[in-house]
Amino acid sequence: MKAPFILAVAGGKGGVGKTTVAVNLAAYMADRGLKLLLVDADVDNPNDHVNLGLEPVKLKDITVFAPVIDARKCTRCGTCARECPEHALLAAPGREPIFFEDRCSGCRVCQLVCPEDAISEGHKALGHIFRAREGEGSLELLGAELKPGEARSPLVAKALMDEVLARLGNARGGYDVVIVDCPPGVSNTVVQAMRHARLALLITEPTPLGLSTLKLALKVAEKLSLPAYLAVNRADISGHGLKAVEELAASRGLPILARVPFDEAAVRASVEGVPVVRLEPRSRAARELVRLAEVVLELGVMRGQPQRELEKP
Repeated sequence: MKAPFILAVAGGKGGVGKTTVAVNLAAYMADRGLKLLLVDADVDNPNDHVNLGLEPVKLKDITVFAPVIDARKCTRCGTCARECPEHALLAAPGREPIFFEDRCSGCRVCQLVCPEDAISEGHKALGHIFRAREGEGSLELLGAELKPGEARSPLVAKALMDEVLARLGNARGGYDVVIVDCPPGVSNTVVQAMRHARLALLITEPTPLGLSTLKLALKVAEKLSLPAYLAVNRADISGHGLKAVEELAASRGLPILARVPFDEAAVRASVEGVPVVRLEPRSRAARELVRLAEVVLELGVMRGQPQRELEKP
């Protein structure tokens, strides 16, 4: 079984249209006959299923180790609290340690250093992995959602990508293309989402903030030695801003694959929960997104990735 082409769709800030681009690329490629896995790695606010009009189904919880202290064995020595790197355990003299769940990373140091073997393995849920599919179609969605109040987004994103890798290594997968809709920003959560990609498509907009955060996104791609390409969303809202983005791209040798115009059709599609390439395929935004999808597929083939015989639109 050949490996699929893995594309990371990322952007330095939220609101630039990253999810819109990822969902429309996935929908178009699936409609052309490719078996497509769309990964919603924005674990703090996953909404790809909303943009596709799908109802997600929970697959499994994402859990990490949490200490369970046996009061009968514990001698109140305080070793676990002293050695805990996150200070998730507080040990007052002569008292059983108090556990602060929100600080714990699940490293197990407390269990390893306890001289009385008084700490056993428990679990706490950080979030869950979910799945959705378009009927009998070729588009499958896999995502994860952080549990409200939790602050371990990178661990949830890593668990999601581990699940993706497990599916890619399983013969029942057989995907042609995997599109990872990355979270906004440039945090460790983004790195977890991008780390298995073969190509990064960076989405920006022609605004000062869009330009500034694009520079940060480029640094992430460079750290991962990931070939990067650019798509400008709402490209026609500012001629001056577009020129600034183009100048940056030229100075970095960054190819601009698409300039998606502002289009009310895209707004209507978002409201209705339908990709614009399906709702209004003749609109300006849809035509440019289709062109972008074809270019991305060509890049995947150029990099030695498999591609099925495409159906005619």
